[in-house]
Amino acid sequence: MKFKNLSLLFFSIIILLLLIEIILRTTGSEPRKINNFTLNEPLTNTPDDVLGWSPKVGHHKFNPWSQDGKTTYLTIQEDKSRFTGSKNINKKIVFIGGSVTLGWAVSDHETFTSIIQNKTNNYKVLNYGAGGYGGYQSLLWLEKIFKNNNEIKLVIYGYIPHHEVRNVAAGSWMYLLSYFSTRGFVKVPYASIDKNNNLIKNKPIEYINLPFGDKSALIAKLEKRIMKLKSYSREKKKFEISKAIINEMVKISEKNNSKFKLLILENLTDSKLKKYSKFVKENNISMINCRAPQGEGYYVKGDGHPSYLAHQKIANCIYEKVEILNSK
Repeated sequence: MKFKNLSLLFFSIIILLLLIEIILRTTGSEPRKINNFTLNEPLTNTPDDVLGWSPKVGHHKFNPWSQDGKTTYLTIQEDKSRFTGSKNINKKIVFIGGSVTLGWAVSDHETFTSIIQNKTNNYKVLNYGAGGYGGYQSLLWLEKIFKNNNEIKLVIYGYIPHHEVRNVAAGSWMYLLSYFSTRGFVKVPYASIDKNNNLIKNKPIEYINLPFGDKSALIAKLEKRIMKLKSYSREKKKFEISKAIINEMVKISEKNNSKFKLLILENLTDSKLKKYSKFVKENNISMINCRAPQGEGYYVKGDGHPSYLAHQKIANCIYEKVEILNSK
């Protein structure tokens, strides 16, 4: 009798799990996947014990992103900066940030950093943007950059709102990194703060992969829930963490006799813009708003990142607002 009861319980659980699986699939949930489209792309990142990943040195060729698109080229130099031109100038301006700063989906000469370099003979423009980076990885990257460069006169951090999510390794971001893992995104470092809002640096972590998560919608759902719960407390403090990261960027820049500017590259909600405007005013941080324009022609079809036309607008805005670029 006891064996029969156990057998009944076991099969009842199996049937219940199957029913949940069916319900989840019929409502749109799926097993864990990777983006197979990226399998046709060149691998542009390499693993990094501190940064999670870093740009891969070399010349990378991308097929058109849409039927009416064009082939694009991404060149990562030996110092892991993107090629912006061959001008050899001692005084440098460094750009850090994510894929918008890097210039994902446009060719080397079409990025706003390359356009700015063509406009100025006063400074060497170095583009250390990296696809997928948030503010925290950009900070860690900046620490390395200063060790290998001198004569950096200005650091410009290209901020987009999603960086706040990336900074704390939010569950939703970890899932996306897993989905685009064929681009070399595996582990990601994250930031947190103590009770005094001091920055705490945390080593890279990766998305949890439970057995059969790539076969079962239920298990994939559990993976997402676990990651969300693990990052919940950090996500609630993401704005405070973002501020702590930017303050650290300012400190390390000043320590190395460089100035710092916060560059807004995407639209902010009115409330977020007010919060950041108040933050930079209270901390005497220079902020410039050169967000990418929206609408037809300003994004790469089939990808969604800013187009060459958008990069031109961004470059002109930066050139006008950063006085040292156009000073005689």
